[in-house]
Amino acid sequence: MIKDLNIITIRENHDIREAMRRIDKTGIRMVMVANEQNKLLGIATDGDIRRALLAGETFGTPISKVMNKSPVTAEEGTPATQLLDIMLEKGFYEIPILDPSGVISDITLFSELKGIPLSSPDITHEEIEIVNQVLSTPYLSTGPKIREFEERVASYIGVKHAIAVNSGTSALHLCIRSLGIKDGDEVITSPFSFVASANCILFERAKPIFVDIDEDSLCIDVNRIEEKITEKTKAILPVHIFGHPCRMDEITRIAEKYNLAVIEDACEAIGAEYKGNKVGSIGNCGVFGFYPNKQLTTAEGGMVVTNDEKIAELCRSMRNQGRDESDLWLSYRRLGYNYRMSELNASIGVVQIDRIEELLEKRQRVVEYYNRRLSEIDSLRVPYVSPDVKISWFVYVVRINGEGFSQRVRDETIQEMKERGIDCREYFPPIHLQPFYIDMFGYQKGDFPITERISTLTIALPLYNNLTEKEVSYVCKTLQNIISKYETIKQKN
Repeated sequence: MIKDLNIITIRENHDIREAMRRIDKTGIRMVMVANEQNKLLGIATDGDIRRALLAGETFGTPISKVMNKSPVTAEEGTPATQLLDIMLEKGFYEIPILDPSGVISDITLFSELKGIPLSSPDITHEEIEIVNQVLSTPYLSTGPKIREFEERVASYIGVKHAIAVNSGTSALHLCIRSLGIKDGDEVITSPFSFVASANCILFERAKPIFVDIDEDSLCIDVNRIEEKITEKTKAILPVHIFGHPCRMDEITRIAEKYNLAVIEDACEAIGAEYKGNKVGSIGNCGVFGFYPNKQLTTAEGGMVVTNDEKIAELCRSMRNQGRDESDLWLSYRRLGYNYRMSELNASIGVVQIDRIEELLEKRQRVVEYYNRRLSEIDSLRVPYVSPDVKISWFVYVVRINGEGFSQRVRDETIQEMKERGIDCREYFPPIHLQPFYIDMFGYQKGDFPITERISTLTIALPLYNNLTEKEVSYVCKTLQNIISKYETIKQKN
């Protein structure tokens, strides 16, 4: 983005073509129209120009004919907080700054005042205080806060055991290993996920067997699982994607029929429920992740939950280099890892798990803001929620909807949103088309068509607890304006 007043400012006798050239050059979606003394006469946004062209104007039409002659401006010295309030209230991306005589002296961009991040942790004085308390004790690694956090998570999920570790990825690996999954075995899972849900299978030289996803929930399609089961299959690893539970009754029925284990990847779904049961408590074991963008964070961390005594015992041992907790110091029974969670991380978790309902309700409120603004836009599909689940909102992922939209349009939309100060991402690229997986297994485009098609059209919008309704309105208006531009191009073609 080029903030150069000489380029952004044009004269009233310039035409639409010149205005578009300046907009393309700067990346700022407007031009200021001024006289020879640089006194502001009006502004013309890319939206103004688009509407004028649709109404029959030509590229040679003078910009003065389509400009807004009464734009919102601000005086020199206006506080940044006031400028930000105006932008959020009106949905503006930039405001011309004028001196007392009306001459252009600057332009303020939203991205300069405040960017809207994709995520932001909800940390209060309580988390800060408990970390300070731990720092004043002798226990910074293995200590009482870890046990307290484990007990509270186990109670919340409704299981006998919870084992804290340093990440959700580590938790998944421990589950795979505790179930005896090894070289040559197969585990059925989803190609539409964060890559760790498949990588954890490869850690033990087993093979992830992908099953395409359901069009609506984006979870693994349970109707396709049985056709992938072989004599080598040892487990099913369903991913509760974006906090939406998989159809666990069908998955557990299939698992029982073929004597398979079920590992729930609930890293994105703490607090979610399937038919009244909390995810993580339904399979043989479940896993949660506590990265800063999650509903509950410990900064870094994860958790294995299970009702199985053997799985719990093995996970506790393997997270700590293979030492059983009842053994003598520096006595090891099996191969293990340094997957321990620190006392500092656990202490944050103790506060966060006590706040879990508050944290989930805040995210639900932000989702409702989005749904009210976006549900009626035909070219966008808001997230689906099955009637028999309680979703735990990890990210808010919309899909560009309709003919003529492509991955290129999605990628350009994300880039334009970022230029407006709004962080957006694609969620998720298919695992099977990652270079590493192509090299190892020879996957090709077309192997999992639903995953591939949907992954080219998804946009994760900012979602965090303290996102305000004004900020959501700004995000939605920006997204709608960008999508409308592409709809206009389609209509003209």
